[in-house]
Amino acid sequence: MELHYLKTFKVITESGSFSEAAEKLGYTRSTITFQIQRLEKEFGIILFEKIGKKMYLSQEGKAILPYVETILKNYDQILICGNVEKSKLRIAVPESLLTYRFQPVIQTFRKKMPLVDLEIQTKSCYDMNQILLSDSADMAIHYNVGHSDTNVFSKALSDYPLAFFGSPLMSDEERDFFTPNQTKPFGFIDIEVDGLYRHSLDKVLFERNITLSNDMVLGSIAAIVQCTKMGLGVSVLPAFTVEQEIKEGGLVNLDGQLDPGSISVMYSYHKNKWISPAIGCFLELAEEML
Repeated sequence: MELHYLKTFKVITESGSFSEAAEKLGYTRSTITFQIQRLEKEFGIILFEKIGKKMYLSQEGKAILPYVETILKNYDQILICGNVEKSKLRIAVPESLLTYRFQPVIQTFRKKMPLVDLEIQTKSCYDMNQILLSDSADMAIHYNVGHSDTNVFSKALSDYPLAFFGSPLMSDEERDFFTPNQTKPFGFIDIEVDGLYRHSLDKVLFERNITLSNDMVLGSIAAIVQCTKMGLGVSVLPAFTVEQEIKEGGLVNLDGQLDPGSISVMYSYHKNKWISPAIGCFLELAEEML
């Protein structure tokens, strides 16, 4: 059995079709078909079933998929042990940490591990457990959102204060979040729907019966800062992302009106993940520098 046949099988299950797998792997459609036929002959089972115009993973295919993934993962680890140049480290991280806190860590890691390929994915903190469980990343550095899984190991690193801020164009009345029973003529600007940062204010807003007129989701910290500066709403972000804008007067700190508290940063990885030299090095730097 050829090992790359197993890789082809796994890529088909991920992409959903023989044609997409062929394009991703740089094979012809007929080569993909040939490889799967050879696997089916060797295993004595049918791996895919054609229903209508689509191919679906058979019950037998579903049963062997975890074993195929284990074989491929172990093979990758053998390569890493044998040749550090083939090593690759995949890290999932939220945008704010990547942009404002990760650069010194990456710089130091590069000096210690110059031959390791780095793949850094910007992801929502709510998705980190699933990313690790599906082996889409080797490790994650993220904010604590209260989600836990027995198959994921996590360790807290540090707490960072949050900042509640708005535009200097706002009037004193608009900046007033003390007076109860208000409806503000602007909304909350967040980086994702039902986001982590909004939750830090919800309890106080509810207790004071203060309603914001709308929500705006932009998906980018830079966009949130610019729209807030224009007076389109208020927002909450880790204080380190906006401290320079507040210092220069482009934004106004509203923490005196509502205290958004702080947020905990942690790292996580699958409890069965082999801690390669690259992972171990990055974890050590994260504990030291974050």
